[in-house]
Formats: sequence, structure tokens, C-alpha cells
Amino acid sequence: MSLGVPVEFVRLIRLLTEADCDFVIVGGLALSIHGGDYVTVDVDFAFNRRRENARLIARALQPYGPRPVGFAPDLPFVWDEQTVMNSSMLTLETAIGRVDLLAEPAGAPNYEVLKNRATVFKLDGKDVYVASIDDLISMKRAAGRQKDLGHIAELETLKRLIEEGQA
Repeated sequence: MSLGVPVEFVRLIRLLTEADCDFVIVGGLALSIHGGDYVTVDVDFAFNRRRENARLIARALQPYGPRPVGFAPDLPFVWDEQTVMNSSMLTLETAIGRVDLLAEPAGAPNYEVLKNRATVFKLDGKDVYVASIDDLISMKRAAGRQKDLGHIAELETLKRLIEEGQA
């Protein structure tokens, strides 16, 4: 998986796949993987909220010192499976990059449907799930930010090109 994905993002994805975490790439990185021009500064992962998966995610990221973005360094923060389980959205700084963990991304179907409709890529022989273009469009609409309007147009164009066999 190069697909124009920055090395640190590949490292984060590899870290979670090697730990057998259950996740789907969403957000700006998913747009880029599908062929969009957007450059993102973080990796957004929708994740299965099962306790075992929360444990795997917590264990995989632990060595990289995850802390909420903007959280004062002198305030205590417990990073463990319960933190992952109790959070619907975590925006984290880690030693290997910024990570957003989303249990229930706005505009997305439930996790199992999101994963079943995802595009699958291989990384080191393991499956990596990237949200489908239709689900990304839905999530971008739900986010409703100004930047998402351009992303929606780009995703709709990519979808049309794929359907026409031009991408």
C-alpha cells in the first residue's frame, strides 16, 4: 500500500494490522487512497467497539504515548482498553503521528455494514479496509464542514470515473 500514503501513516496502519485490530480507514486518508488529492495530517480509523478489539488497539498504541490532542501534559490520562471502550471519538497525538479513533462516525452505517462495504487493500499480506466512496460521501455530508463540500465533489467525480472504467 503506497498509493501516495505518507510513510508515518503506513506505519500506523501496519501497527494496527499487525496487532489484529479491527478497523476501517475513513476521513481524508481514505479519500486519498481512493485517488483524491487531499493531503491530511492525521489518520482516521473507525473501529469495532468490542472489548477485545479495544484491548488490542490500546496495547498497539501504548508504546507511542497516546494522549488527547491539546490535553495539558501535567494532567493525568489513562490509556487503556476502558478508555477506548468509553469513547465514541478520541483525537490522539502519538509519537508516530496523530490518530483519530471513531467508534460511531457521523453519517456512517453501523460498523459491520461500513466494513462489509469497504474497499480492501493488502498491506504485508493482511487486509486493510478503506471506507467505500459512498460511505465517505455520507460521512462528509454529515460532517458538514466547508472543506467537506469539495471532498464530496471530488468523491462523486472519482465514483463516476470508476463506474465509467476511467479510474
